[in-house]
Amino acid sequence: MLSKSSTYAIQALAYLASKGTETEYTPISEIAEAMSIPYHFLKKIMAELAQKGLLHSQRSAKGGVGLSKEAKSIALVDIIVALDGPALFNECLLGLPGCGEKTPCAMHNAWATERTRLRLMFSSTTLADIASRVQTKGFRIS
Repeated sequence: MLSKSSTYAIQALAYLASKGTETEYTPISEIAEAMSIPYHFLKKIMAELAQKGLLHSQRSAKGGVGLSKEAKSIALVDIIVALDGPALFNECLLGLPGCGEKTPCAMHNAWATERTRLRLMFSSTTLADIASRVQTKGFRIS
């Protein structure tokens, strides 16, 4: 359902949030290794997230990336929309142009309901929520 870019981004940013070092920079190579994400692909994703304002980056011996806001202020929907745009939450499941309330496709009503539920879940779940589940309950992020 989510693109590989969004999936990797959520994992990587959750890793940063679970470290609890929001003011420090973490090398992308460390994140890639810890999360088993291809380094060059992650580097591209992180650059795009920095461009969209979700990360800040620093090039130096002690450089890397860090969250640009507190983890509790970054919802999963922010990450998904930054990388993939709002299509998951707005467009027809079958990809039909003009699909809507007035001219619905065969899946419109069912997808509209699920799309709303997905947006609510991704909007109400923050990186801090994921980090908390990792730290207190031992849930996995990779």
